[in-house]
Amino acid sequence: MKKTLNLLAKAFMLLVWAVFITNLVQPFPGMAHIALNVMAIFTLIMHGLQSLLFSSALGEGVALTRWEKTSIVLFGTFALLDLKNKYLK
Repeated sequence: MKKTLNLLAKAFMLLVWAVFITNLVQPFPGMAHIALNVMAIFTLIMHGLQSLLFSSALGEGVALTRWEKTSIVLFGTFALLDLKNKYLK
């Protein structure tokens, strides 16, 4: 059940990123494009910080792969749940 919910959450995050990218290519009317740009920048910063903090929290014995770091930037906490189960058991 938890895996299914996590997959649904990741699919939703991909949809959110698709809206952000669509807004960059074809800006939405009115003030929506500004709000979406601010949300995209905030999301990118927060997920980047999560990737940085989780990488340093694991210590020197464990190194995250490039895909794992990218996954954190794309999916945020939802990717961290998978990585927590993989490395911190």
